[in-house]
Amino acid sequence: MKKFKGWQLVGATMAMQAAASGSVFVSFSVVASQIQTVFEPSRTLLMMAMTMVLVGSGILSPILGQAMERVSIRKLMIAGALCLGGGFITLSFAASIQHILAVYLVILSIATVLCGPIASSALLARWFNKRRGLAISISAAGAALGGLIMPPLLQYLFDLYSWSGALRLFGAGLIVLLIPLLATLIIDRPGDIGQYPDNDEVNSKVQAKQPTHTTLTFYLRDANFWVLGVILGILFASTMGITSNLIQVAGEQGISPSQGAFLLSVFSSTNFIGKLLGGAIADKFNPKRVLCGIILVFSLGVVVLSQSELYPLFVLASVVLGLSQGAIVPLWSFMMAMLYGAERVGSSMGAMSTLLTPFNFIAPPLFGFVFDQTGSYAHAFMGCVGFLIGALILLTLLKMPQQGNVIGFADEPPAE
Repeated sequence: MKKFKGWQLVGATMAMQAAASGSVFVSFSVVASQIQTVFEPSRTLLMMAMTMVLVGSGILSPILGQAMERVSIRKLMIAGALCLGGGFITLSFAASIQHILAVYLVILSIATVLCGPIASSALLARWFNKRRGLAISISAAGAALGGLIMPPLLQYLFDLYSWSGALRLFGAGLIVLLIPLLATLIIDRPGDIGQYPDNDEVNSKVQAKQPTHTTLTFYLRDANFWVLGVILGILFASTMGITSNLIQVAGEQGISPSQGAFLLSVFSSTNFIGKLLGGAIADKFNPKRVLCGIILVFSLGVVVLSQSELYPLFVLASVVLGLSQGAIVPLWSFMMAMLYGAERVGSSMGAMSTLLTPFNFIAPPLFGFVFDQTGSYAHAFMGCVGFLIGALILLTLLKMPQQGNVIGFADEPPAE
């Protein structure tokens, strides 16, 4: 029997997500400091780069998610890696801040979709049934791992070379490392090489019949899509709002910026652990109950953070928030496979990403606005807890199929 190739795909997609998330999102502050020095934009205009990549990925996600049902995911991932490296090389030739924003809006937005959790989950959902959650969790952990590796690497390059030289070397390195890796290790479906999901011929459905292609309107007419999307939107928005203002929140209690930065490191480290655990737990337990547990634990972390005056409590809150938030993305992938079938993970997650986009970029300035108006973050935390309670109420409306009903491929979409 041939050695099961599924786990090599897990490793390849983990490396890909580490490169994409670590370089585009987590390392942005490193790149931003260089942009500030070279182009001297206002802080508002500088931060627009992150808004651009979020808006661009939100627009492109449903389009590229649909493409994953029709086009080789392997080819799409290779194209994404080319955009990732090429995006940083293109940045090095930028002549103005407007050029910078255009690169983030177009080229790097494509890269974050094709090298991110949507493409990885769409691929791995085809290769795993019983261990789908574990596989997606390990792959998703790459994003947190990249956050630990990429920022110091980029800063090291900026210390050694000019702005343009460092970006060209970094972008070329991404292309040289990722494209051969993806071209060699990624295989679209187990059936392409005569294998089965989980390497289990007896209990896996043969992937011969392709499902009917679904359109965006199908998802928009499904109540489960909206319920789960709003719940996840509340969780993601709460995370974005808190982490983007965490140093300032800690500063209100007399905690130094360096200690506040350490809280972000604690969050990232425990986020990595949470990603490893999230989908694996869903393999064993009802994912709806797992999501309920995540919301409760996350809410506890928000309450602890809002009441913290001592630094150890801030550390504890960062641990709780990191663990619970890390579990969200792999669980999201797992639940979409249960709702719509493994072959539709890309299109369903892509469609939902558009719904999540406003939540992601509204929350950080909203926290800041509340502080500007009240002189405290207390009301922002109270509102956050209120929305999380609303998410728990919404969760009662989510109708998940029994675990195991959707295995491999769903022959037809859920009833409209």
